[in-house]
Amino acid sequence: MNVYSIGRDPACNIVINDNTDVVSRRHAILNVYPSGKMTIVDQSHNGTYVNGIRISQNVPVPVTRKDNVSFAHVARLDWNLVPNPRSKILQYLLFGLLALLLVIGGVFGYRSCSNNGKEPSKENTPAVVDSASIKQKAEELKKEEERKQDSIKKHIEDSIKKANSKPAPVRSSDKKKQAPAKKDVKSKGTTKPEPKKTDVKKDKPENTPKWGRG
Repeated sequence: MNVYSIGRDPACNIVINDNTDVVSRRHAILNVYPSGKMTIVDQSHNGTYVNGIRISQNVPVPVTRKDNVSFAHVARLDWNLVPNPRSKILQYLLFGLLALLLVIGGVFGYRSCSNNGKEPSKENTPAVVDSASIKQKAEELKKEEERKQDSIKKHIEDSIKKANSKPAPVRSSDKKKQAPAKKDVKSKGTTKPEPKKTDVKKDKPENTPKWGRG
């Protein structure tokens, strides 16, 4: 909080020139808070008026820059002599922004001058490189998939061709029909067929007559 003394005394912060001595040497005190709020305290014999109304002594009364503050109806408060904390804050902010803009502009200007006539480095364009590599990989994967599909189709076509080129299997019934008749090798050869063996016991009579015996 800033405190400003007002009066005829040259030691006051805001000096009021009054040859009639109606304004006191220490007529009033103005309190200015960092938020911008202000209060005035009367310390005179002839009074301090805010918008034509006399305020009580030693009692802080809120005031603004739009209020008309007079001292004993002889002099008025010049608000231009009272520093505005808000304006100072705004000035500081503006100065800070200007300084920041100057620094940023200087950095970009230095980079543009240093990169003038040179190709942009890979570090400055990571997004472009990454996107290009991703596209290339996608194309390679697509081509590989197409190759696999083509190889599968070719394999299927070859297997179908091989199956169609093989002769049809001969059935057992067809084999019997196509088989030539067997030749009698024994009839044409030099070997004679073996005679069938007869049972001697059956040819001999069981009881033969005995001739010549008396």
